[in-house]
Amino acid sequence: MSRRSLRFLVNVLAPILIVGISSAQSPQVLPACEPSPEIRKIVHDKLSGAEFDKLKFSEQTALQRAVYEDLIVKYPREVVPYNCLIRSAREYPGEFPDLEERFRKLAVQNPDDPLSLYVSGHMLFGTDTPKSLQLIETAKSTAPQFPAPLLLLANAYAYGKRMDRNKSLENLAAYFAVCPASTDSSAQRLLAEYEDLALRQKVDTALRASLAKETDPKRLRDYQILWSLEFRMHPPQEHDSVRQRVTEDLKRLESINPKPDSEWTAFLILGYRQAGASTETITTMQDRLLRDFPHSMEAYDIVSDRWEMVNKNPADQKDAVAWANYRTAREVALKGWIRDFPDLIPIEEWFPILMEDDSLSEKDGTAALDDHLRYKADHDAPHAWVQFQAANFLLNHHWQPNRALDLLEQCKAESEKERASRRPDDNLTSRDADTLKQQDIGWDIWLDGQILKAAMLARRPEALTAIKGSVEGPAPADEGWLSSYWGNRARLSLMEGRKEDAVAYYQLALQTRTETPQYSRGKLQDDIGDEARTLWKEMGGTLAAWSVWSRPAAATGQKQGDWEKAKKELPAFEISDLSGKTWRLRELNGKVLLINVWATWCGPCKAELSELQKLYEQVKGRSDIQLLAFDTDDDIGLVAPFLKDKGYTFPVVPAHSLVSNLLEENVFIPQSWIVDAKGTWRWTQMGFADRDSWVPEMIQKLESAKAND
Repeated sequence: MSRRSLRFLVNVLAPILIVGISSAQSPQVLPACEPSPEIRKIVHDKLSGAEFDKLKFSEQTALQRAVYEDLIVKYPREVVPYNCLIRSAREYPGEFPDLEERFRKLAVQNPDDPLSLYVSGHMLFGTDTPKSLQLIETAKSTAPQFPAPLLLLANAYAYGKRMDRNKSLENLAAYFAVCPASTDSSAQRLLAEYEDLALRQKVDTALRASLAKETDPKRLRDYQILWSLEFRMHPPQEHDSVRQRVTEDLKRLESINPKPDSEWTAFLILGYRQAGASTETITTMQDRLLRDFPHSMEAYDIVSDRWEMVNKNPADQKDAVAWANYRTAREVALKGWIRDFPDLIPIEEWFPILMEDDSLSEKDGTAALDDHLRYKADHDAPHAWVQFQAANFLLNHHWQPNRALDLLEQCKAESEKERASRRPDDNLTSRDADTLKQQDIGWDIWLDGQILKAAMLARRPEALTAIKGSVEGPAPADEGWLSSYWGNRARLSLMEGRKEDAVAYYQLALQTRTETPQYSRGKLQDDIGDEARTLWKEMGGTLAAWSVWSRPAAATGQKQGDWEKAKKELPAFEISDLSGKTWRLRELNGKVLLINVWATWCGPCKAELSELQKLYEQVKGRSDIQLLAFDTDDDIGLVAPFLKDKGYTFPVVPAHSLVSNLLEENVFIPQSWIVDAKGTWRWTQMGFADRDSWVPEMIQKLESAKAND
């Protein structure tokens, strides 16, 4: 569709739709549980595939809007096009500036139409949540069998300031009463979080019956949702019977589709993994996919996964030679993948590898950077991180500091633009709002630090005028950012010729560190320490005095290293691990407990699990320490095969519901929790610090929790 046609749709047809949404068809005709096959086909054909992926970002967003607007014209009583437009407007507010006002008017001009009330309420959620909930509740009461308001209310009450899990579950049950075989991702996510076995059984029965009649391969892939549900419904000791049922389903599925494509074949492989098929069987199926579909995304996934299995990360984080060899091997592999999968692997896959390559020439490095920036400009939404990463690349290699500074100034402008256009959210809890505020403060400190480093290298003190006020502003409340804040004060003082002040600020930066710099991937990154040491020597300081002057202060407050004090109480859980053993918190009294929260799809989690196994081997015989791994996978059937392949023996508990209900927010993983011998949740560590000292540091943390009881 041309831009002229798009403007016609937006400027001419859209206002008609506002008045005509309930007149094109009877207001009694409301969307069903699923979109019509015609809508599915149009969206799939026009907004996915290789040709769509080749479009520039601006062309993609224009086409998406054109397709959705066209669908609203053709199918004014379908809910999917409205939902898609609303999601796009929230993700890219600058691309859809008129949509909120347009959809707000729907409820005013069509007060008796449940669809108009729903669309208007959906659009207002987050900006005027009380009004939004009022509109959606009215749509629900007006048309109790209309599924869209029920599902939206189930999600609206699940999180945020107005969270009410009882209301959420009530609306979810009402939604599944209307749409018992729904595979909607948000509905299935909530079903996984709520421990309502009766509701799960109803959905399972309906979904299995629905899929038994299905012959369309695209719809049959919903068996993956069914299997995930059935693994969650049964305790681990009954999973063998679930695997047998999966095996029987797979036999039927293989007979239905005599001409499988790469996606179907990968779906079957995933099914056989959950069914507990042998490694030899999985390998044979993968080899067949590689042979039949050698240039598919699924083939690339297999090839790259196999490479990762053979080429492990070096065990010693300090071994610069081993890490250099690993990076070289990965560069060679990636060049081959770019050759073999030319339409699948963009330049953005290549650039992160070069970020760490110290052997690059400036000519080759800056050429790769130029390619990366061109690709990002064409294929991604504008984002401050792009310029930040590019400037970092130049600074790390000590190339073109003036260009790095220009990129960072662009980054700051883009960051301010993004923050100004951020859609307000009046449903955030005070805790979430504070977290968002602290993230903004931390980002500003981080960005200012890079601008200061670039200005120092480029010898451009005049570039600091714009950030001087923020650098000299109040110290952050978050202890994790204090060291960076004082480091920035030191750099600014140094640029202004106040070396004595810089020395004082560098000392504060070193003393407020929450963790000691560690080697990672063969390198020790310690900009603050290096800068402070250089200045100390310039001013005539001795090495002996340096060791005294730079000594860190004792850790205090809510943060120690990368650990933070837990803000919640751990519920008195009673839950079975994959071997069938039941774990009860009350029975662990007297032991210090380490809980590791992870999932099979999480890259950092998989890196951490090998360290977790080493730790388990050291503590499994102790009577005063216990280790548990809380798995948060949706597809529980994949967990046991994964553990078997890796040879991990620590106890693993399927804990998706427990973790989701406890955190009441998007779960960031991996996490490690320390629970003391009295059952009190003491400390939380977010993410995985990939370093040699992980195991001894974890043991030290466990011992300290025991000593402080």
